[in-house]
Amino acid sequence: MVTVDDLSPGRWLPGPMAVEVTNVDWNPEKSRRAEVALVDTAGTPLRLVDYEGAENPTDWKERHRYRISRCRVQTGGGGYALELAPSKKTRIEPLGPAEQCTKLLVIGDTHVGRTEHPRTGEKIDPIGAFATAVDYGIEQGVDAVVHVGDIFHDTATPVQAAFVDVNVFDPLTDAEIPFYYVRGNHTATPGDEVLSERGETVFHLDTEGVAVGASTRVFGIDHHAEGRLPWSALAFPDSVSEPVNVLVVHQTLEQLSGRGPRSVDLGRVLRRSGSQFDLVISGHHHDASRGDWRGTTVMYVGAAERMSTNKNPTDRVAWILTVENESVSSERYEIP
Repeated sequence: MVTVDDLSPGRWLPGPMAVEVTNVDWNPEKSRRAEVALVDTAGTPLRLVDYEGAENPTDWKERHRYRISRCRVQTGGGGYALELAPSKKTRIEPLGPAEQCTKLLVIGDTHVGRTEHPRTGEKIDPIGAFATAVDYGIEQGVDAVVHVGDIFHDTATPVQAAFVDVNVFDPLTDAEIPFYYVRGNHTATPGDEVLSERGETVFHLDTEGVAVGASTRVFGIDHHAEGRLPWSALAFPDSVSEPVNVLVVHQTLEQLSGRGPRSVDLGRVLRRSGSQFDLVISGHHHDASRGDWRGTTVMYVGAAERMSTNKNPTDRVAWILTVENESVSSERYEIP
């Protein structure tokens, strides 16, 4: 398929070109039916100027795709290097709505405030791991960052909390990427203050859920000691419009770890919610693992920094979750 890299001003399209509409400005000036902002299949922007003389009947719609052929290419205007100029010879075929894709960076158990490995005494750098993972998420163009609990350790100082503010939340604010979290079983007053002061970027997840993109709703339940969730207070919406539902918790899960006095039964959560979750992700356990339960993927996210006490740890990890075509895929990111 033709892309912007194949185009030259003053020539015709060398073949059919698939594009997605990102914005439409109708009747911007005399003789112009519309100015249409597009991206090609590689994500490169260009513009189409729909002149009235072309007698083009296309009903341009944002986030819809079109196939264009027999169209003239010219030097762009309005900040675009190139633009398309349809004529009566041009063919424009609607391809329908663009596929919706939502990407999340998922990270857990950063424990900012710890400085040594709990078993070996090795020096660790939770802030560095946290910031590196978030930088990777920004580079990947994620729609949101989701933290599954224990952002700060009990020993976190005001200086360490300030470092997180500058090295994690400042870049996310600049990139206009929201940060969602549940509370774990560790916290610190300086960290709580930073979280509360970042109201434009940082948001606490609850059972009402939050829409991320057009296809995903993310719910959250805070940690409760001994797995004693406040069952009578777990109030989920009667219905949601997003086709993919993700639940974030910070607990030992019966479906991954087996029954125990501290395990939470996801079946009971499911009965409270009245709907199926497509993915359940949990913090609390510093080693990443996953399983499948009644068609739902259940994951321990693992820790962002080395702090597992197991012999074969899988910590210092984050995840990129991609929601596309109403399904969720995960890609493991080994934090360098």
